Amino acid sequence: MRQQKRLSPNRLAVMLGFLVVVCVVYIVVLFDLQVVNGAALANYAENHRLVSRTVEATRGQIMDRHETPLVSNRSVNHIVFDWVTLQNSPVNNNDTLLEMVELARSMGYTQTDTLAISPSPIRYTDMTSTQRRHLNAYIRHHDRGIRNLIRDLGDLEPNPDEHGELFAATPTPLPDELCIESVTAVQLMAFMRRRYNISAEYTAEDTRTIAGIRFEIEMRHIIGMDEYNFIEDASVGVISAFLERNFPGVTVQESSIRRYNTTVASHILGRVGPLTEEQVEIFPDHPPDAHVGQDGLERDFENFLHGSNGRVVQTVTAAGVVVGENVTTQPRPGGNVISTLDSGLQAVAEAALRSTVRQINAERGPQDIHQAGGAAVAVIDPRNGEVLAIASSPGFTLENFSEQFLRLEADPELPLLNRATGGAYEPGSTFKMVTALAGLYHGSITEHTQIFCGGVFEEWDDYRPRCTGRHGYVDLRQALAVSCNIYFYQVSHWLGLERMADFAEKFGLGDLTGIGFGEVAGQRSTWDTMMAINYPRYDTVFDGQIVQVGIGQGVSLFTPIQLANYTAMIASGGVRYQPRLLREVRTYDGMHTVYRPESEILIDLRDEPGMGVWFRALQEGMRRTSTHGTAARQLANFRIPVASKTGTVEIRAADTAGRYTHAIFVAYAPMDNPQLALAVVIEHGGSGSAAIPVATAIFDHFFQDHTVDQRRLLENVLLR
Repeated sequence: MRQQKRLSPNRLAVMLGFLVVVCVVYIVVLFDLQVVNGAALANYAENHRLVSRTVEATRGQIMDRHETPLVSNRSVNHIVFDWVTLQNSPVNNNDTLLEMVELARSMGYTQTDTLAISPSPIRYTDMTSTQRRHLNAYIRHHDRGIRNLIRDLGDLEPNPDEHGELFAATPTPLPDELCIESVTAVQLMAFMRRRYNISAEYTAEDTRTIAGIRFEIEMRHIIGMDEYNFIEDASVGVISAFLERNFPGVTVQESSIRRYNTTVASHILGRVGPLTEEQVEIFPDHPPDAHVGQDGLERDFENFLHGSNGRVVQTVTAAGVVVGENVTTQPRPGGNVISTLDSGLQAVAEAALRSTVRQINAERGPQDIHQAGGAAVAVIDPRNGEVLAIASSPGFTLENFSEQFLRLEADPELPLLNRATGGAYEPGSTFKMVTALAGLYHGSITEHTQIFCGGVFEEWDDYRPRCTGRHGYVDLRQALAVSCNIYFYQVSHWLGLERMADFAEKFGLGDLTGIGFGEVAGQRSTWDTMMAINYPRYDTVFDGQIVQVGIGQGVSLFTPIQLANYTAMIASGGVRYQPRLLREVRTYDGMHTVYRPESEILIDLRDEPGMGVWFRALQEGMRRTSTHGTAARQLANFRIPVASKTGTVEIRAADTAGRYTHAIFVAYAPMDNPQLALAVVIEHGGSGSAAIPVATAIFDHFFQDHTVDQRRLLENVLLR
């Protein structure tokens, strides 16, 4: 049997000695804490507390393709106050709040107040989805208290005096779950008066002011938001004034807001705003008080731009002074989005739209009530689908957007509408390449087929649509150049409606491109869409309607971005790319690439028999449009060989905006090495050639910047 090993006396003595020392140390420390410094530590604990606060993550920047910052961040300071400190102060809390509001107003600032209730008469105001969500959360949280008040006072109605006094009326049954539909604004304000001890001596305006601030504070605790920013983006003067008044619990917190480094691309860049009710489900990882992209690139790339907030634990005195802090979670900034936009080209496009519309109207004169109106242009790289510019006019600026919103929304010229993606127009003669390709594919014509144009289409006796001229015998290339309606009437008559619709679909016309920005799909002229305008008066689609579809005058409605991508597909010889605005995403410091999308081909017709020859015929016809056709006056001697097609869209009598036609123009350049494809629309602009100055301005800018001037000496080149 194995013998157990015993501890030696020396080893036992050491262990006992160590235990004695530890006990003595603990006794000394406890004596120091409880007896020597007990009073001081108790006082410290009573007058200090730990507060956990969010460290806001910096939002990523949005840049153009040359990495020029379009949207960045600006450091700001918010005036916040710790409600616990204010609540424990000996002063009247409500009077203090009114003093703070008065000081802010005297310096041109207003406090943050999103309570959607007016002071007199007391009623709910128009509210956003976020305001509705917050009010309902507040009502649900105080369900029992609000029910008790309603039972005590009955249904309350406002007294017309200035104090907003209330009187009882006949009570109505309450639903199982209270919300703003079952709780009136009067009842809710009565509850707030009782809960926050708001004296009846306060005016209706002061009562509403106090209730608004108290609501903001408590609502944040209810839904898990951070402290209340009393004044956002406060100036140094305002901060000094508040700190000098020594309001209990008032502190200054650093944050950041979006800075717009450009006045262009407002429809594209988008805005940032509070998380809405719908966005809570879309971004479940965002805190309730997060600010997220509401539209444009800010919304589409939210997951890249939004970083992860950190947390800091602060030690705060009874006076609200921060005396220490410990960062428990470091914030992680969002990524920088490098877009495909060329900000210089975007600026030129927007300026060209405005100046061209002004010129058209100046030529008509102020006495002419029929004026050119909205306009749009989309520019795409046909080699990869990258969008270089999307411009819409009239527009707006993102700076101070909130202050402008009501005016912009009421403007009859619809500046908030991004016409490049949300405006759908009949394509007019720019559709003729679709008709031509469908005719070539189905064997209705060859590229050399000639059709006689005598000025009138004589297929029927009772319906004889006309052409813009008498062109004689024309083949495909010449028909495109002079935009001969008779040629395309005949081709579409041979083809039929559905074959043209099928090729319109191949070009992506009448379908969403996926670019976003309130994009509409528009529609193609199919049997069903044509029947929708005929039925119930007629149960068929007439041949006369079908031939009008062939020249782009049916019920087809396409957006400028669709027309630009359609033109890019012709330029590339049959490849349709997914239009995209994202080039890559990098870390905030710009050191590492987080994501780089690949160009996505949606359809490629190049390998289909005959397509190479047929697309070349379309390209040559569009080139002839620029040299000897409807665009020759402006483009025949242009320094870059441009392939183009004009379109003049007749406006129906139901259009009350006037008798003038819409001007449509599509083009790409250079002819044999396409780098840009574009589509321009000018509402009531007249003939399609009226839109050409927009295109030439864009081509001039782009190819000037991308062409080496042979007259300049190149740096670091050995000259012989």
